[in-house]
Amino acid sequence: MIPLLSREAVRALDADAVARLGVPSSLLMENAGRGAFDALRAMFPERLAHVLIVGGIGQNGGDGWVVARQLLLAGVQPRCVLIGPRDKVRGDALLNLVALEHLRGAVTCIAGPDLSALEAPLSGASLIVDGLFGTGLDRPVDGVYAAVIERLNQAEPPRVALDIPSGIDANSGAVLGVAVRATLTITFAAHKRGLHQHPGAAHAGRVECAHIGVPGPSHGAYAAIEARDVAAALPLRAADTHKGRGGHVLIVAGAPGRTGACVLSGHAALRGGAGLVTLCPRAGARTALDAKVLELMTTDLPAGLEDAVAHVSAEMEGKQAAVIGPGLGTDEQGAELARRLSLGLRTPCVLDADALTAWARRSSELRAATGPRILTPHPAEAARLLGCSTEQVQADRYAAATRLAADSGAVVVLKGARSVIADANGEVRVCPLDVPALAVAGTGDVLAGVIAALATQLPPLMAAGCGVYLHARAGALAASTDRGLLAHEVADALPRALHACRTHA
Repeated sequence: MIPLLSREAVRALDADAVARLGVPSSLLMENAGRGAFDALRAMFPERLAHVLIVGGIGQNGGDGWVVARQLLLAGVQPRCVLIGPRDKVRGDALLNLVALEHLRGAVTCIAGPDLSALEAPLSGASLIVDGLFGTGLDRPVDGVYAAVIERLNQAEPPRVALDIPSGIDANSGAVLGVAVRATLTITFAAHKRGLHQHPGAAHAGRVECAHIGVPGPSHGAYAAIEARDVAAALPLRAADTHKGRGGHVLIVAGAPGRTGACVLSGHAALRGGAGLVTLCPRAGARTALDAKVLELMTTDLPAGLEDAVAHVSAEMEGKQAAVIGPGLGTDEQGAELARRLSLGLRTPCVLDADALTAWARRSSELRAATGPRILTPHPAEAARLLGCSTEQVQADRYAAATRLAADSGAVVVLKGARSVIADANGEVRVCPLDVPALAVAGTGDVLAGVIAALATQLPPLMAAGCGVYLHARAGALAASTDRGLLAHEVADALPRALHACRTHA
């Protein structure tokens, strides 16, 4: 996994390097700038003749001045623009600004609203390096800095951000008023949380990590999932395995006229590795369901609530996981059935769709559940569970997922671009894959099924993380473009996704 750091963790990492390892802060800046220079030289060799470096008065600007000095030493004359009063530059940033000037590096200073001095360097630039703000920014960008960022975003050359695009919140990925839209971000020491959530991820472009001469974190509470993590969690099965070892999943879903969701979840559970899957739709839906399935077993719920609860409890004998909710219905009996099962079943249960609606503004009651629970809300469902707006959820997806996990005691999968997976202990995983084609009806049902299949074999957090990653990878494999993907195609691509993870393809 790729550890993801908050701005607070970045400060702690730097402080530890200085205090415990005895590495001067100036050397950390030097190594960061050299790492960025090496990345520029490797990725944009044809664009180094006319590099424009735009730096602020803080440490991020200092990184930029190191890059400029390395360019000078390589025989390239960069154009450098300092935004802000020169007399406000301090510490290591000042040291490197002075060193640059001693090498006769020309630095233009813009301290006021007039940006005319920026136009000439911009007009001739082949590459722009953004060193305005780093990870410490925690307030909206305004004034001359906002105007400069807007102007840089209008320029044609590729933009390279140092550590993080200026204007992006390092913790949440939110845009703080306005932010640089980079082609490449060269982050230092370790990846930052904000680089792996939108809109920060979109503003970052491609992300490369430059080491700065001190050990980065080998693990952390926040991490991005990699293909190798999925491969390690799901090794090849023994040659003498049988269907019973693959786990048996019960799916309580599907009301009359809404059996498609149930079928998709069941199909995905089989494609995700379950050896057996039984569908349990509401009364009156089984006939339609039986006509749609081949590999899936079926049993239908009695009409009465108490009888339905007793039936599911009996059906769970010999089964290792369950899905509750897809197409179950939001009428009072359907909602009460979802609540009763959510609390009473002792096996791992994935609560999706209508089962989540049943717990709106009541998620804390899930702490009374007798077994592990995995919630799979999209942003609007998460908002209903938390009693807030969808906009608030999307403004800080990490915060929303961790809050819901803490409230419910469950593992939470906050779906969407760069899905966030969180547990009640503060562990957070991120799926780093962007697959716009997955934004179509039914893919959530598929996700619930594959997570349930994995939950028969893996701990809940790992099952959820691997399920989300495989689901995204399958979507990418099945999609030929950014739209038109069908949910069952995602399920069918799950075995190929696992193979790709094992081969790191």
